This record gives sequence, C-alpha cells and structure tokens, in this order.
Amino acid sequence: MTDNAAGGLALLSQGAGTEADAYVNENEAPEFAVDGDVTKKWCATGSAPHEITLDLGSVKTVSAVDVYHAEAGGEGADMNTKSYAIYVSVDGAAFEEVRSVTRNTAGTTHDAFAPVAAQFVKLVINKPTQGSDSAARIYEVEVYGLEEPLE
Repeated sequence: MTDNAAGGLALLSQGAGTEADAYVNENEAPEFAVDGDVTKKWCATGSAPHEITLDLGSVKTVSAVDVYHAEAGGEGADMNTKSYAIYVSVDGAAFEEVRSVTRNTAGTTHDAFAPVAAQFVKLVINKPTQGSDSAARIYEVEVYGLEEPLE
C-alpha cells in the first residue's frame, strides 16, 4: 500500500463507513476492510454473493479500486476471490456496475475505470474462492480518485 499506488490519485476509502450483508464475528467485521492494515480482514460466510459497501462521506470522483484478497493477508492463493464486481452510487440506492471480474487468481487486484461521481462503492463477491469454499476474505479495499466530485 503506497501513497502513489493508483498513479497519484488520492486514497479515498481509509476509515470510510462500511456496511456488509454478513460477517463472521467482531474480529472480522466490515470496518477491517478499510483500516489500512492488511493483517486484519472482513470475512463473510454463507451462500454467495457477499457484499460490502463503503461510504466515502460525500460525493467524490472515483476511478480505481484496489482489493487485497486472501493471499495478500497471508492465506493460500486458493482462497483468493475468483469472481467479483464493483458498483458505485451517488445516493446509496441506485448502483451502477463499473467493473466485473470473473477469472481472478491474484492476491491483489487493481481495477481502473472511467472517472465517475460516487459516494458509495460496493464490492460484490460472486465466487469467494478458487474452489468450493464460500467464505469471502477481503483484507483491504482501497478506493482511489479525487476529493472533488465530477463537474
């Protein structure tokens, strides 16, 4: 995690408000996905999809999302998220998909997209692992962009 990980864009998500459809326990709660510490994770079990939504506090310009999957936190590569999608919203109600990934194997992913105005960024885990394990393991979600909204 570097200050310049996304080409000089600002890290907008650290400490953001988080909400998830599920989490295992207080030690693997949604807020650990935005705490800047890749030794702690948000983990959700049960049937996929799993969702975590970040509230950036106000409308900003968003253009990239880095996700630290299981391997980035020291777990096996077979636990990395296989399929996920990234959605954005200005109001938290109407979401638009900006990226869909169906064959990921990497421990860390960088998804850049055309700049968009957003206050909310949702990560939807469609296939949590490379195999049949249904637990989503996300060590960090970093949203990059500009503090100002698009004109």
